[in-house]
Amino acid sequence: MHQPLTSSEAVEAKLKNILEICLDFSAMTRVFAKGSYGQIIAELEICLLRMADVVDQTEYDGLHNDFCRWFAANIWTAERRTRSGQLRASLPASYGQAAKVLDVAAKVYFYYCSQPSPEIALRLVPLLHAALDTEMMHRLYPQSPDTLHDLDSAGYQLLQSLVVQTIAKANLLRVQYDDVMWRRLQRVTST
Repeated sequence: MHQPLTSSEAVEAKLKNILEICLDFSAMTRVFAKGSYGQIIAELEICLLRMADVVDQTEYDGLHNDFCRWFAANIWTAERRTRSGQLRASLPASYGQAAKVLDVAAKVYFYYCSQPSPEIALRLVPLLHAALDTEMMHRLYPQSPDTLHDLDSAGYQLLQSLVVQTIAKANLLRVQYDDVMWRRLQRVTST
């Protein structure tokens, strides 16, 4: 006997599919220990659904911070070999790694996909943070840590404030900054 299809199940499936696409596209899941994928997806679902009710930057930033702190306390990096062949031990994930995962997911869900509705997305998109990678970090602030794994909350806040300063004259959103910079940097390194 088959279960009947429901609209709530369709909405839930859409959210899960969007999040899985985000994590797979960003290639961040390879950084984290096996078994983390399901935990990350589940917590992202909760966070994004809560964000849909946000009305201002302070509230958004609070939920963002809560997610990043949860992530850093519950997710570990994968053990892996360095280019020199040494084994790098599994470590707790960092605030910077958590922020990248959330920033990419929020950008895709709200900005690209206009979820959970165009009206809600329109309200939230100006609140979203830029999803930064290490090259962007170093362009914004050359003294940035070498990797996202070394980026703490204070460093992340500094970089986001530098993004805001950088885009002010161009009248861009933070999510547009990371789109433009990602494409610029990928074009330079891939040609």
